[in-house]
Order: sequence, then C-alpha cells, then structure tokens
Amino acid sequence: MINLLSSGVANDLSWIENLHSNVVFGIAALIVLALIGGKLMEQIRFPKVTGYILIGILIGPSVLGVLSHDMVEKFTLIRQVAIGFIGYTIGLELKFRKLKKTGKQVTIITLTQAFMTAIFVILAVGSYLTVTDGEYIWTYALILGAIATATAPGPIVAVVKNFRTKGPVTDVLLPLVALDDAIGIMLFAMMLSLGTTLLGISGTVSAAAMIIDPLLEIIISILIGLILGYILSFIVKKFNRESDSMLLMMTLGIIFAGIGIGQVPIIMNFFGLHQAIYLSAILLPMTIGVVLTNQIDDAFEKRLTKNTDLFSAPILLGFFTLAGAELDLSALITVGIVGLIYIMFRVFGKILGAYTGAKISHAPPTVTKYLGYTLIPQAGVAIDMALTTELRFKELVGFEMIGTNIMTIVLAATVIYEVLGLVVVKSALSRAGEIDGAKTGWSN
Repeated sequence: MINLLSSGVANDLSWIENLHSNVVFGIAALIVLALIGGKLMEQIRFPKVTGYILIGILIGPSVLGVLSHDMVEKFTLIRQVAIGFIGYTIGLELKFRKLKKTGKQVTIITLTQAFMTAIFVILAVGSYLTVTDGEYIWTYALILGAIATATAPGPIVAVVKNFRTKGPVTDVLLPLVALDDAIGIMLFAMMLSLGTTLLGISGTVSAAAMIIDPLLEIIISILIGLILGYILSFIVKKFNRESDSMLLMMTLGIIFAGIGIGQVPIIMNFFGLHQAIYLSAILLPMTIGVVLTNQIDDAFEKRLTKNTDLFSAPILLGFFTLAGAELDLSALITVGIVGLIYIMFRVFGKILGAYTGAKISHAPPTVTKYLGYTLIPQAGVAIDMALTTELRFKELVGFEMIGTNIMTIVLAATVIYEVLGLVVVKSALSRAGEIDGAKTGWSN
C-alpha cells in the first residue's frame, strides 16, 4: 500500500513537472495572469502595461518560477512578432499630411534629445570611471551612451492606445520614437565598433564598416518595407469589398513576411569580404505601415486596423509580460554606481534634450514642457543592443565581462524604466490634457 501511495505521489509530481514545461500551458498562464495584473493596475489608474510587466516579474524565473528560463526562451517567436507589430503600428501613425505640420519639429527634437542623452551618459560614465580608476573607461562609456538613446516604442504605443491620447504631444511623440530608433541603431553600431577598437584588439571592425553597416541596415530595411507596403496597399485596395476576415489574413500575411525577412541576414560582398547585414526588426514593418496609411483613406485604414489590433492584442500582452519575466531582480543589486549613473543621466538627457529641441523648433508649450517625460521608457530595442554587445564581447577572449556588465546594467535599468517610466508617461500625457483626447476633440 505504501509503495502504491508513494508511486501515486511521484506520478502526481511528474504530471505537475510536465505541465510546468508545457508551452501551451505556459501561454495560458501568461495570458490569464497578465490580464489579472492589467486589470488590477487599471483599478488604480495605472497603465495596464505596468501590470503586465509586474506580473511577468512575479511569475518569471527570478521570483515564483511559474515560467522557467527554458519556457521564456521558447517564447522567442512571441517577442519577434510583437516587435514587428509595434513597428507596423508606429508606421500607421506617420501620415504625411500630419508630418507637414510636425515633421521639422520631430526631426529637430529627435536629433537634439538623442545626442544630448548620449553625450550626458558618455561623459557621466566616463568621468566616474576615470575618477575611480576603472578599466576600459571609454569602451563602457561609448556603448552605454549609445544604448541610452533608445526609447521603447511598445509601451508608449500601448499607453497611447489604452488612454486614447490625442493632441500636440501625441502627434510629435509617435513619429519621434520611430525616428529615434533609426538614429539609435546607427549610433549604437558605430559606438560598439569604436568601443571594441579602443581595446586595441587586432581585427576589429574598420571605421568605414562602422558607418556602412548601420546605413545598409536602415536603407535595405526601408527598401524592403516599401516594396511590401505597396504590395499590401494594392492587395487591400483591390479586395476592399471582401470580408474583414479576408482582409485581415491578407494584411497579416504581408506583415509576417516582413517580420520573417527581417530575421534573415543578407550576405553582401565588400572588397572580397562577406558581410552579414541584419535588418531592423522595427524599421522594416514600420515602413509597411507608413506606405499603407498614406495609400488608403482614413475610414478604410480604421477598418483594417481594428482587426489587426484584435489579433495583435494577446501577442503584445505576452510580449510585455515576457519583458518582465526576462528581468533578473538580482541585477538591481549588482549594477552599482555605474548603473545608477546610467539611469539618472539618461533621464536628464531625454528631458533636457526634448525641452531644448522643442524650444529650438518653436513647438507648442505642452510639447516643450511634457514631451521629455514621455521618452523615459526603455525595453526591447535597448535589450537587443545590450544582448548584441554581450554576444560581441563573448568572442573577445579576456574581455567577456564587459559585455556581461553592460547587459546587467541595461536589464536593471529596464526594470525601473518600464515600471516607473510608464506611470510618468501617463502622468505627462494627462498633465498635457491629452488623456481621452479623442473624446474631447483635439483638432489636428
């Protein structure tokens, strides 16, 4: 009898272990628990995305372990698809007729805040490491400065949609985060190459490659996005009388094609050397959205967007919850003073840079006063940059810890930026009078 009971207990535990490692059950837990977290945050007037991230941290490997490290790794596809849809959604907001009003402002503000943020972080980190006799001072400073420029478009888009914001700040914010990523990608590629060059290792990337690689990444991403965008525009206009489900499937087919193409490196031949060009996971689908929104009328676009939003909602929910699950809370303890400097001076750079750019471009008062605060969130793009840095330094024997330390700093900062930053974004948009702006009737 005892043997039977012990056998039964063992079987029960085995069943629980198998369930814990089941991907489908993991997705169910992800969605249900994230929805609960989002609803709880909504009750206290916080953005739902904050709830998703907090639930992710709670059920992730670093706390309760409902989702294991292996399970989180298996959800890579969710992250890839979500980043693509975030880019596509931003693209839909880039209507040329609107940009005629804000295009100059957006460009000036984006460039000003991006470069001021990079300079603030570079000088602050470099100065601290110099005073404390740190190692690889400018390698750390340059790479962290470049990563600091990245702004997370996903959470910002989620807050804008959640609270139906509309007004001058929103009109500048959405195209700004799209352009900000393009600048961040170029700057990061150059600073990573320069940072490794400063180590004095032979065989590092040339100065020409530091400029050519990011330029090719952006140009090819936009070109492929343009082609797919015009194909999608032609298809949906041709079949605009079809059912919504048919239009949805056509749209999803092109978006998924763009996401897939963006994941495959293009091998190019430069001076007898084979060079792998990795396309931008955000710019390519963003360009699809830009072309589509400028090729069809507003009513038809709303019809298409309503359906794609319903499809992408659980994907984006999973994406933000996974962002929380991926974060290691122990990283908050290990980042040290360099991490705190990175966090504080990035915020100073974004706020002061946006304020300065808005003043220079004669932006409306609300944009000047509140835009900088909406640029605080940082997640996916910055984490991708940090991961790229970690992988790069793993190939450099004796310098592996540089990549690991940078990854730890960025992950720890992301915890703070994503949880507190979202609250600041919502507060700034509220103070600007743009919460539920669609209802109160902002004129564009």
